[in-house]
Amino acid sequence: MRERIKEMPSGKRNIKLDMKTWNTLNNLKKTNETFNDVILYLLKERTQSAEKGNLKALKYQRKTLFLETTYKDKPVSVEFEYNDVKEEQTNFTLDLTFRKVFLGRRIFNPSEFFGVNKQHKHLHPAYLGIYFRCVSVALCKEFKTLDPMVRDDDFENIARWRKFYYDHSLSEESFINDVEEPLRLSEEEKISLSIKEKIKSSPSNSIWKIIP
Repeated sequence: MRERIKEMPSGKRNIKLDMKTWNTLNNLKKTNETFNDVILYLLKERTQSAEKGNLKALKYQRKTLFLETTYKDKPVSVEFEYNDVKEEQTNFTLDLTFRKVFLGRRIFNPSEFFGVNKQHKHLHPAYLGIYFRCVSVALCKEFKTLDPMVRDDDFENIARWRKFYYDHSLSEESFINDVEEPLRLSEEEKISLSIKEKIKSSPSNSIWKIIP
């Protein structure tokens, strides 16, 4: 099936952090806190925990695309958003997020459709596969490159991703956060019984039979 991409307007913005600052904030963050909560607290207390100069006040416009594609020969469409990074070729992260999943006559929240949220996408092969397809589409669109991925299995080939990033001098930070980490977690983190049950009862499982 030929993929169709449609760009959609978006007014959301994001704050860019370099890796050192991201790790610092992540270590300071308590359960159920967001990075926004931590940053507001640091600003309020005038703490020096985040090293001076590491926080970059660079705001990203969020770009939204609609993609009609397939996974394992089954059609699926997703609306996703990511940082508009075309002016930051060597220093960016996509922070790609699904907004909606479209199937037949229904529109799903991604967590409802897959049975897992964005943070656990590596535990669901279809979620991860479609996510990487969207990453590839976003990179090719932003930097005017040809899609290096041909088959579904190519999207989980870390060497192919690495070569693509090298060939086009793309951000190391993006490679680590947008590609390497999800792939690493998909190998290292074991699926819990509770998550397995959520995937099993999700609409996605009726299509791809992830959990028998």
